[in-house]
Amino acid sequence: MKIAFKITILSFLVFFGSWFFVYSCGYNKLAIQSEDTLPTLFLPLTILQKGTLFLDDYVPMMREKYPHPDDKSYTKGLVPFYLRKINNHYVSAFPVITAVLSVPVYFVALTFDKVITWNYLIIVSHLSAALILALSGGMLYLLLDNFFFMDSRKAVLLTCVYLFATINFALISQALWQHGTLQLLLICTTYFILNYQRKSTLVSGLLAGLFGSLAILSRPTAALSVGLLALYVLIANIKSVKKVIFVIAFLIGLLPSLLFFSWYNKTFYQDIKNQGYSNQIFRSWLSPFPQSFAGVWVSPSKGILIYSPVFIFSFVGLYLLRKKDNSYKVFYILCFLIVVLHTLIISLWKHWYGGWSFGYRMSSDIIPYLVLLLVPFLNSDSYVKYRNIFLILVCISVFVQISGMVFFDGIWHAAYDRGFTNTGWLWSLRDSELAFNIRRVLVKLSVLRSPL
Repeated sequence: MKIAFKITILSFLVFFGSWFFVYSCGYNKLAIQSEDTLPTLFLPLTILQKGTLFLDDYVPMMREKYPHPDDKSYTKGLVPFYLRKINNHYVSAFPVITAVLSVPVYFVALTFDKVITWNYLIIVSHLSAALILALSGGMLYLLLDNFFFMDSRKAVLLTCVYLFATINFALISQALWQHGTLQLLLICTTYFILNYQRKSTLVSGLLAGLFGSLAILSRPTAALSVGLLALYVLIANIKSVKKVIFVIAFLIGLLPSLLFFSWYNKTFYQDIKNQGYSNQIFRSWLSPFPQSFAGVWVSPSKGILIYSPVFIFSFVGLYLLRKKDNSYKVFYILCFLIVVLHTLIISLWKHWYGGWSFGYRMSSDIIPYLVLLLVPFLNSDSYVKYRNIFLILVCISVFVQISGMVFFDGIWHAAYDRGFTNTGWLWSLRDSELAFNIRRVLVKLSVLRSPL
């Protein structure tokens, strides 16, 4: 627990401190990474100040700085895509769980300064995002240390991979995305699933259901992960009464989230059709499959294995499982299914590449499971043999994230992004985001005149 606490504090300081350094020094002046995160910036304020999820008081402030893309002159009366208008009230087009988790940080911030400005929101939102991701890192360490490693140093190493060798560093920890909250809740769900399997305690089953349902509320794609994790207990105890007890406890654990969702949906959204993702379910499966599936993994500008090449060893770990018995073999197979099925489903979505964001944002939900698939490799004799290669890929992955921290400011997207109808721009090596950033450095050094 002591090490988990240290990891949480240190990673929080790194996340916030690295952003504050590049931002205050003028290396990267992008304050808010995406308009998708705007409602969550303001929701904690409305919760604390008004006791509501309505964003009415702050809509003018949002629209002044981030108007509807088709409403630059404010004359068309269109509602920005990140909001929904229901009976003259404005609500977020996105899930609210990240905002709820951010309330304590905003509460403390409001005790120091009650004047709401963009600078205020920039600082507080970065503090909140960094803390959520840091907490997930501390929880991942507990998961790894308690269930997978005798050597806590390996648990620390994989936790660092999770925190700093993935887009958790450059992207997820730097804005109030849904993804950081989702990862935290999925890691908690996984912890209590495994704890139930080990100790068969009713509390573990209840908490697995509670965190799993909250994960689904934070981002609906979590349903796949939560469902397969619950299936692990049923498979592992197919002939035991433990599975019956788990199902009962798990379902009871779902109830608070179901009640919360029913309340806020009826009170603020009035109908599930007004939820932000409802109108996209049947009309957004427009990607050029299987090219998009390949792009999720190896696109020069969005691929998982390009931005975090250390995950090549996740497949090595899975391969090594075939050679010997492992008490968690079924669990690892289900982790692999989570990874494959999630990326398969995301690859069918029109914005499989994550829109204007750094790296593989839409696939960030599976980062914890890609990390867990590294465990069989680190616990094998092959780790000693290939440790240097593994560590080199860790360093490359961290370097890519540092480059994102410094350079992700939307300029590359503005220059090359042609949208989802023609994703050829995502396959160019010369004009890839990493190559573009290298040319930006050369321009600074007066070696090139332009990065384009």
